[in-house]
Amino acid sequence: MNDNRNNEYVNKRKELKARSLLSGVEEIRQDFEERIEQGDTVYGLEILDDFVETIRKGSLTFILARPNVGKSLCGQIIACNLAKQGKNVLICSCEMGAGLLMERQLVTLTGVSMGSLKQLYETRRDVANKILDSVIEDKRYEYLKRIDICETGGADINDIMRLLDIDNKYEYIIIDYIQRIKGQGSEYENITNAARELQTYARRTGKRLIICSQAKRQTGTNGQTTDAGSAGKGSGSIEEDGDVGILLSELFENGSKKVLITLFKNRYGEKNKTYKYRLDNRLNFVLEDKAYDI
Repeated sequence: MNDNRNNEYVNKRKELKARSLLSGVEEIRQDFEERIEQGDTVYGLEILDDFVETIRKGSLTFILARPNVGKSLCGQIIACNLAKQGKNVLICSCEMGAGLLMERQLVTLTGVSMGSLKQLYETRRDVANKILDSVIEDKRYEYLKRIDICETGGADINDIMRLLDIDNKYEYIIIDYIQRIKGQGSEYENITNAARELQTYARRTGKRLIICSQAKRQTGTNGQTTDAGSAGKGSGSIEEDGDVGILLSELFENGSKKVLITLFKNRYGEKNKTYKYRLDNRLNFVLEDKAYDI
């Protein structure tokens, strides 16, 4: 029995192999060639696009925020911007189904709140159906056909990676959110394992992963109320494992809620920049101030 276990361990071990540092020149050349061939892909948010030239193959982007600050919304905005650039996007949603995600999108596209649309459906069903059908039929919204959703509540990290291997059409994957991935051990161990498994998977396949994570720790500054987290809830490894990190926090100014978005890690360029946004009535992040000092 012990021999079988030892053989299994040996078979699963990663083979380490040294190579010349100069081989990195060819990696850089290949990166340049791919970017010329495919063009640069942007997130669609100023805080990212100002400092991250393109979403590189095999990269991890982490979006951190406390509950109800906007991490899922931020991920969905990025998904739509990717789809507008002709990319196929898969949202692995551990929390919300297609209906709930589409509710947000309807507000963005039509400017009609869900409460108003529900009331309209009860009183003027023909008008409400016209609004709903327009989203399906309007060619301006055809990019939405490039976004798929898989409800992954209760799935473990291996389930998600098998899903991504089965259907290779998705180069861009948004996982919302990592704390809900099923695993064993403590929360810290589970999240750390999931983050590192996803990093290895991204490097191996070249897929771009955008991972939402709950953040922890409230902060206050200069008498203003903010709600921020410096690390992923339950995990200290996210800052190390990600290539690009975004932290969302709340700021209340004169009773008005704003969202501070901080680029806290970027392996490819500048980092630790904060921009101030507000949410308009269509759930868009509207830039108010660059390089905001908190």
